[in-house]
Amino acid sequence: MTTRRHFLKVGAAALTGSVTAPYAITPSRAQSFSMRMQGFLAAASPTHRAFEKWASDIREKSGGRVTIQALPVGSTVAPGETINAMAAGILDGHYSASSFFAARDASFTVFGDTGASYDTVEQRDRWWTEGGGEDLGRELYASANLVYVANVFWPSEHIPAKKALRGVADLKGLKIRVPPGFIAQYFGKAGAAVVNLPGGEVFNALQSGVIDATDWASPGQNYEVGLYKAAKFSVNASHSMPSTEIGFARAKWDALPAEIRQLITAETRAMSNQLKVQIKADDDGALAKMRSEGVEIVEWSKEELAKLRAFTTEVQDELAARSPLAKKIIDSHRVHQRRIG
Repeated sequence: MTTRRHFLKVGAAALTGSVTAPYAITPSRAQSFSMRMQGFLAAASPTHRAFEKWASDIREKSGGRVTIQALPVGSTVAPGETINAMAAGILDGHYSASSFFAARDASFTVFGDTGASYDTVEQRDRWWTEGGGEDLGRELYASANLVYVANVFWPSEHIPAKKALRGVADLKGLKIRVPPGFIAQYFGKAGAAVVNLPGGEVFNALQSGVIDATDWASPGQNYEVGLYKAAKFSVNASHSMPSTEIGFARAKWDALPAEIRQLITAETRAMSNQLKVQIKADDDGALAKMRSEGVEIVEWSKEELAKLRAFTTEVQDELAARSPLAKKIIDSHRVHQRRIG
């Protein structure tokens, strides 16, 4: 996931946590904790407001013992610098995506987005609980002296396009805006003419014909920013399935009592589950609006998904050769893929 996500809105409504009552304050548990965390989205984004609600719920359910300042993207450091800021004690934690730290090690790249490895995000999400995904997240974060708390849901993405893209053959010569990195690499292998543009230039580039299509986000988010006014096709090629997570500096996390760590973990899972419900509702609503406005929804067949997956696999193999942990993550996904068929 790249800085384009700063512009996205997933329409998350006010969230309620899964922990139903404040933790009791006793003399042995009277210590208070104050932390600064930075998110990866702008303050106006509903997803950032979900992050703020997460912090508010933790404060309430800890009986006021835990205060977390949930800062928007860029308020303290650039999104790719939050790991360094935690190491320096500038931040205590973040709500981010490991793909922001791809330059650090290839393992952050392959953990942060599975590309076209899965047909559906539901298949991929089973990897977190059934395939050891969160254990590998903890190992990845530990390599940077951080603590991975839990995954936070992010949807599979669509491609807004000016022409119908019905399979891999249609990618050849296609002028598509793709941020640098993993996805750009395998789209390039598929024959696309990859264009790197800032997020703020995408709409005008689509409208003027500078690009034919764009890698962006899920239908609800694409519709929210108006991309379908310039692109009358929404292509579901299961091409990008990013992951996001809550993480903390090791020293800060280790200093928290066990019951506070448990509360933060529970609230992170609650936030993820409820975002999943809300984003699906937003996407379903957006797809209905698109159809009524003449946008064609293009669903790739399993045969075409398999062709795109071959290019994804090729790039993953190249990344695995650069990092033992990257290889371990990729191998874990492939074991999971074989298991679920």
